[in-house]
Amino acid sequence: MAEHEQIDFEEELRRYWRRDPFLPFDIVTTSADRYHITDPGQIAFGSNAIIVALRSTGIQMVRKNQIVAVHVHEPSL
Repeated sequence: MAEHEQIDFEEELRRYWRRDPFLPFDIVTTSADRYHITDPGQIAFGSNAIIVALRSTGIQMVRKNQIVAVHVHEPSL
């Protein structure tokens, strides 16, 4: 039986959050909500959740176990 790869989305988020130069990325949840992060100051890490500050909707709490993908916006060449 093959083992399933376990992805640590928190570690992925932290890696993109610390990247220099910063590249915008999206956090995607199990409910298909998408949070577009354009600045590292938009997110804060809690023990069980990520706090996201958005201009359109204000502060959102995203449970870490509800994150299913992180999509990085690679720069155009």
